[in-house]
Amino acid sequence: MAAHAPPRHWLRFGSFELNVATGELRKCGLRMKLRPQAAKILILLVTNPGETLTREQLKREIWGANHFVDFERGLNLCIRQIRAALDDDADTPRYVETLPRVGYQFIVPVEVITPDPRAISRALSGMETASAEPKREPLPPQIAGSHPRWKWAVGALVLMAALALGYMMRGKLLPKTQPLRVKSLAVLPLENLSRDPDQEYFADGMTDELITDLAKIHALRVISRNSVMEYKGKHKLVAQIARELNVDAVVEGTVMRSGNRVRITAQLIAAPQDQHLWAETYEGELRNVLALQDEVTAAIAKEISIQLTPDEQTQFAHARSVDPEGHQAYLRGLHELSGHTSEGNAKAIEHFQRAIAIDGNDALAYEGLALAYISSPDRAPKTVMPKARSAALKAIELDDSLAEAHSSLGLIKLVFDWDWPGAEKELRRAVELNPNSPLAHVDYGRYLLLVPQRVNDAIQNYRRAYDLDPAVPAEHDDLVGFLFFARAYQGAIDEAAREFEDNSPFLALAYAKLGRRNEALAIADRAAASARVPSQVAQTASAYALAGDKQRAHELLRKLVAQANQRYLCGMNVAAIYSVLGEKDDAIRWLEKGYRDRSI
Repeated sequence: MAAHAPPRHWLRFGSFELNVATGELRKCGLRMKLRPQAAKILILLVTNPGETLTREQLKREIWGANHFVDFERGLNLCIRQIRAALDDDADTPRYVETLPRVGYQFIVPVEVITPDPRAISRALSGMETASAEPKREPLPPQIAGSHPRWKWAVGALVLMAALALGYMMRGKLLPKTQPLRVKSLAVLPLENLSRDPDQEYFADGMTDELITDLAKIHALRVISRNSVMEYKGKHKLVAQIARELNVDAVVEGTVMRSGNRVRITAQLIAAPQDQHLWAETYEGELRNVLALQDEVTAAIAKEISIQLTPDEQTQFAHARSVDPEGHQAYLRGLHELSGHTSEGNAKAIEHFQRAIAIDGNDALAYEGLALAYISSPDRAPKTVMPKARSAALKAIELDDSLAEAHSSLGLIKLVFDWDWPGAEKELRRAVELNPNSPLAHVDYGRYLLLVPQRVNDAIQNYRRAYDLDPAVPAEHDDLVGFLFFARAYQGAIDEAAREFEDNSPFLALAYAKLGRRNEALAIADRAAASARVPSQVAQTASAYALAGDKQRAHELLRKLVAQANQRYLCGMNVAAIYSVLGEKDDAIRWLEKGYRDRSI
């Protein structure tokens, strides 16, 4: 296979440019969406124009010779994505020709270009904020004169800037011919204008609260905090972000806190037109920050012509004031909780408790405290679940509209109190209050999975959660696990292949259940290398045992049991391994331990 072009080079073909180092594909300066594997395949094709790349070559180069995750399906999906990005057609190809049962060939000339075409994109999207001063840097000596070519270049840049400004202002100056339909949106991480790294928690907290507000609007699909935070610090085009998250519009903005005052600036941008629909600045005292956020939410709903229900109007019209110091402690708790680590959970609990000590009527702090206790896998359920229950009940007593407080209470009733009717009531209430909460859909799905004849409903709730949180790998792995527990083994395999996931213990288990031993063992090896928490280790050990490799299963089992003296270990996880190994007495012993611990 021919050598790739130098990594600093871009390659041009037709109206496209491809960066062979990053896989970035642009058309006329605009970035096109490609998944990582599809980008790698395109690089191989473009750097070897006119050569036939066989399917086996592509498998070896992209996935590796020992990859077993439905390779044919994955390759076909990548080729379809490449053709969609290039506006190509399999029957009358302009770029990629299929050689039936053989492979593919790139059929157009390719030119190596050294100038970075992103400079053009930056010129076309370079308007920062309205009040920002442009950066002034000295001109290099070789171009800082009155050379005719330099004058021509300046004229060209001025023309480009004028065209760009005209394009960006078009949405503001021209009347709208028809209303834009916005049924889904994402709130990008608000930029921290204080430039103080210690204030990042505040900007992130404002983002989270704005998402929570918008998520209460039933007519909107709002992407979750976890997924939008994947874009923090990354400068991508709005149209690209909208495509990746599958939304109609994006909210961008800034936040700045000075003493006990806060200023929020937000703008709404329709995609893919990249049309600015609305922009506004809100400023007030920190104790009224919830009211400021409600104003932003109501303004966005009005701009996109969504009619708020009477209940929604009531919620946004009666925001309570907060204690500035207590609210900052609450936001710090949210920031720590978002890291999904044992250390972060412990710190989050401390911050939420401090917020409650400052303001005993802070329902949000109680809601956060309940979630932090539930999310503490290193603590025995008997230790944390009663505390989580008390916090959730107090949050609901103070504010019955808090969806995640109802979700936490429902999960506690399900897995700790074993009160299934009570669990269903709380979990259904959580979904009703906030249909855009991935957490509420996941917890309700857990309940439905245990109810006869409701497995399909359970899967639909989990798919809804993944639809609201598409950029977080953990959510997708849980979906694969959901399909496995529902005994939809081929469905779990297909779902993993759709996202090119090849290290999931659930995927290894699904292959083992279908008797595909070699695939199961290869994936279990990758799962064992990446397992970070006891449950993943236990699932991987069960996959080894189910696929017939009892030696590896026992190795992982010994490592797992050795941790029992140092940290809480779920009895169910260990019992599952012994059960698959056929060692029933040990399985029952660990099941009894899980029963005594009220293992979740």
